[in-house]
Amino acid sequence: MRIPRPHPIVTGIVSTLLVALACATILLWGFATPASPHSAPAPHSHTATVTAAAHHDRAPAPIVQRCIPYPAANPDPAQNCADLYLPGDYQQRTGVPVVALVHGGSWARGVTARSFDRVARDLTARGVAVYNVEYRRVGTGGGWPTTFTDVGAALDNLPAVIARHRQLTLQDSVLVGHSAGAQLAVWDALRTAAGPGPELSAPRWTPTTVVSVAGPLDMRWAADHGDSRVVRVLGGTPSTVPGRYRAVDPLAVLQTTATPATGPRIIAVHGTSDHLVSMINSERFVAEYLLRGGRAELRLLPGQTHTSMFRSSSPAYRALLATIVDAAHGSR
Repeated sequence: MRIPRPHPIVTGIVSTLLVALACATILLWGFATPASPHSAPAPHSHTATVTAAAHHDRAPAPIVQRCIPYPAANPDPAQNCADLYLPGDYQQRTGVPVVALVHGGSWARGVTARSFDRVARDLTARGVAVYNVEYRRVGTGGGWPTTFTDVGAALDNLPAVIARHRQLTLQDSVLVGHSAGAQLAVWDALRTAAGPGPELSAPRWTPTTVVSVAGPLDMRWAADHGDSRVVRVLGGTPSTVPGRYRAVDPLAVLQTTATPATGPRIIAVHGTSDHLVSMINSERFVAEYLLRGGRAELRLLPGQTHTSMFRSSSPAYRALLATIVDAAHGSR
C-alpha cells in the first residue's frame, strides 16, 4: 500500500519554516550559482573519492589501527572491519571525543572506506578519534540485508573498541555519513530496541549528533522518482518490497519506530546543485524530524554539488570539518 506523500514544494516550504523556527540555521557555503533545487536523481554513483585539506601543521601524526574486526554473519575479514585513527598525542590526554564515519558509493562496489582516509586524518589532526567503517556492498557480498546488517553491527561494536582506550569517550560522539553512507548513518542512529533493523539486536550505541552529507534520507521518494540505486540495494521498489523500505528507509523508520524527542541531533547538509541525490530528501526528513519533536538542522549549500564540499580548496570542506569537530566537543 502506498502512503500518500506531501507535494515536494509544500514539504520544502514547511521544512524551511520549521528549520527557521526551531533551529534558525541555514548555512551558506560555496560560491557557484545554484541550479534548480528540485532536480531528479541522475543514474550515477552516490559518492566519489574525496580529497581533503592539509592537516594542522602542529598536529602529531595519527596512530592508525587498521581493520579492527566486528561481529558479522559469515564475515569477510577484508570488509567486516573498521579503521581506528587516534591523535598522535592521545595517550597524554583524557576525554578524547570520537567520530564514526560511514562512506558512500551507492551501496555498491568501487568505493571503500579508504575514500574517507584523508577526512579521517584531517579530523584526527583536529583532536578527535575516528572510527572509519567498512562493510559489504552490492557486488562485494552485500546488498539486502547484508549491507545494513554489517553497518549496524560495526557501529554496535564501537563501545567495545573504545573501551580498550581509556583516553577516549563516547560523550558527545558524532556519526557522519556521505551519500549512501548518510542513509546508513541516519538509519542506524534511529534504530531502537523495538525496531533494531534486519537481523540485528537492540543498538548498543546511539550518537549524540549525526551529520548527514547529501543523504538519500527518503528512500521511497527517491525510488519513486527514478533512483535505480535504491531499488538495486533493496532488491525492489516500494510497492514490491515495502517491508524492506519500512525497515531501513530513514524517513519510514522515523514515521514508525523512531523516538526523535530522545534521539540524536541531526544536521542534514545538502548542496542545492546536487543532481545525484536531490536535496528534497533532506528537506522532507528534517521537516518530519522536527514535527515529531526531534532536534534537526537543514543546511543548504548554494551552488554545491554532490561532492564539491569535499574539495581540498573548498571553504565548505573546512566548514564541514568544523561542524563535526564542534559537535564532538559538545558545541550546540
